[in-house]
Amino acid sequence: MSAQATAGALPATSARARVESVLPLVGVYLLLATLYSWQAWRRETPTIFSDELELTQISRAIADTGEAARRGDPYGFSSLVPWLTAPFWWLHPVANAYEAIKTFQAFVMAAAMFPAFLLARRVVSAPWAYFAAVATIAAPALSYSPILVEEPWAYPAATVALWLAVRAVDAPSRSSVALAFAACVVAVATRSQLAALFGALAAGLLALWWQSERMRRWRATWTTWDRIGAAVLAVGAVIILAAFIGHRSNEWATATTLWKGRMVEYGSWASGAFAIGVGVLPAIALLAVLAVPASERVRPGVRAFVVVSGGAVVSFGWYAAIKGAYLSTTFSSLVVERNLLYLAPLAFLATAYLLERAVAPLWAVVAAGAAVFAMIASVPIDRGVDSFPYYEAHGLSILALANREWAWPLERIENVLVVVTIAATALLAVLGTPLRGRMSRIAAPAAVAVAVGLLAWNLTAEVYAAVGEHDFSARVESNIPKPNDWIDRAAGGGSVVMLGQRMNDNPLGVSSTEFWNRSIQKVWSVDGSGPGPGHTLTPDLQDVDGTLWPDPHTDFVLASNGVQVVGEEVAANADANATLVRLDGPIRLRSNETGIAADGWVVGNAGDPSEPARAAHNQFDVSESGKGTLVVRLSRETFCPSGVRSLPGVARVRIGELGRGTDKQPAISRETDKRTVYVPACASRTVPLPTPDGPWRAEVAIDTFVPAEVDPETSGSERRPLGARIAFDVRP
Repeated sequence: MSAQATAGALPATSARARVESVLPLVGVYLLLATLYSWQAWRRETPTIFSDELELTQISRAIADTGEAARRGDPYGFSSLVPWLTAPFWWLHPVANAYEAIKTFQAFVMAAAMFPAFLLARRVVSAPWAYFAAVATIAAPALSYSPILVEEPWAYPAATVALWLAVRAVDAPSRSSVALAFAACVVAVATRSQLAALFGALAAGLLALWWQSERMRRWRATWTTWDRIGAAVLAVGAVIILAAFIGHRSNEWATATTLWKGRMVEYGSWASGAFAIGVGVLPAIALLAVLAVPASERVRPGVRAFVVVSGGAVVSFGWYAAIKGAYLSTTFSSLVVERNLLYLAPLAFLATAYLLERAVAPLWAVVAAGAAVFAMIASVPIDRGVDSFPYYEAHGLSILALANREWAWPLERIENVLVVVTIAATALLAVLGTPLRGRMSRIAAPAAVAVAVGLLAWNLTAEVYAAVGEHDFSARVESNIPKPNDWIDRAAGGGSVVMLGQRMNDNPLGVSSTEFWNRSIQKVWSVDGSGPGPGHTLTPDLQDVDGTLWPDPHTDFVLASNGVQVVGEEVAANADANATLVRLDGPIRLRSNETGIAADGWVVGNAGDPSEPARAAHNQFDVSESGKGTLVVRLSRETFCPSGVRSLPGVARVRIGELGRGTDKQPAISRETDKRTVYVPACASRTVPLPTPDGPWRAEVAIDTFVPAEVDPETSGSERRPLGARIAFDVRP
């Protein structure tokens, strides 16, 4: 063969070898992405409200108008995700668009494997890079892929940014640094929390600058006072940066000034849950790798990986601590492990690196194991078990498996976690430190066995988290009135305003209805109970005939939960307790009721139990019934504890002509009759009242009791201040 032919064959052979080297990676990607798309197919309806509904609202608005909006109101830029999912909403009906988005997100999130592999190849050999890449998409985080939130898109975006950050620090140039910075910007545009990536990139670039030849020469000339001055300047820079961020972030300012103790607590919870989810050992490796000796850091890629990982651990850990502390004061006490899932590629690469190289100092592994042990011990694991699926911490799903499938009590799970953490520390101490040299014969097979075990742990946690989300989704879907899109079908492309009452009794049902019926453009209520996300309105009473203001300018009104509207009835759904009525101008009510909970009780003010519970019935349209009798039934028959003492229960019922109050809502303008009656436990009372000739309103005010205080043995979970079950019956 000629030299020219040989030269031509070599590039072809090299290209073929590169293609063949990635075929296993592509095969695993397709296998796992198919698994996740199957999990997505099994997710029957959204459940994470209001997050999923808000993203859907914005995305649909972009698809329809090219501009972001929520319920018709312009909405500023939130992230790239609604723009990326908008084209799918061109599909009809909603079910087709929903299936397409879920399936596509499964493949998008699993694509994090490829930047994870490129990142790993800068530090470890190909076989261990395969492990790190596969583990990255076998983690519990992948169970978020079918949920309509930002994580399925943010996970691969963050992994790309981490890879390019390590690459820029390892081989610095203007183009590599610019590319890494641009990747961080794109990641932040995908999910704002990923601003923590700038901390990782900054840590790498600062380390690079600090170790540069010019900086070394300059530092060699420093005196002791120069070093002290440099330290003071560094502290001052950190303080200024913290103040700047606090000025622009309410979460940061609140947590760092008022709740520093909670930051430690909630940061530990999140870190411990993350460690459990990835199999404990990778979390230990991620901390231990930060202390690899200087002699090892001179290897290509190692120094860059270590400093970027250190910056990422601090940045993401700090963010999770702030987020958990802030939410504990404004929303709920949560284990916010979801905010640390972006560290998974680094944790698995740290594991691969130490299992391959065995260079971590023994003291670093022991210290890292102790730190992870402390974090795991702080986690309230009962939340991940009792509240399964626990959306904020899918890493705890493997503990739920042990409890629900193997019937392990919490005490046993806690003991097993102690054993697992100690065992993981011991394994890494033996296989990831120079001690490994003493067991050269079995070291490699043992390291492979550990890697396989970690893959099994992570995939098991992911699958069980997905099972939990599917089961919850199935329960929600079973309670949605069928067909799910019955309003869209009846509206025939027209627009709809939803008008209901007591909507906060079942916000999940309201959100599900809005999701599945894209014809719903506005959500209003007659009693101020309309849920978000987006603008909601309580229309004013314009006239005593029931006319409301403003005009919704929609083709239909969906009257629900007992609201009755004048107009042509187009469709009705008994399961939804709703009627679709055609509009020709403003909405005009026939009647409605306020103050009655979904279970029929009239409920008082929990903040002031001495205040009576109140309910009302407004009758605007009297054309059919004319003058008649209103029968008010007040019942406490379902609360009948033995040996109960006398309860507060005086009910004051009054009726009168309906007028327009100072708040532009229905009010009694002239009282025509009233009654006072006592309603005891185990009994009911009826109050008949003659109705006025024209539109009228009836009001009930009744003293309340708290069942948990009266009968803690049988009613300990009911802490609402209850008046009575109430029913208004209008008899001509």
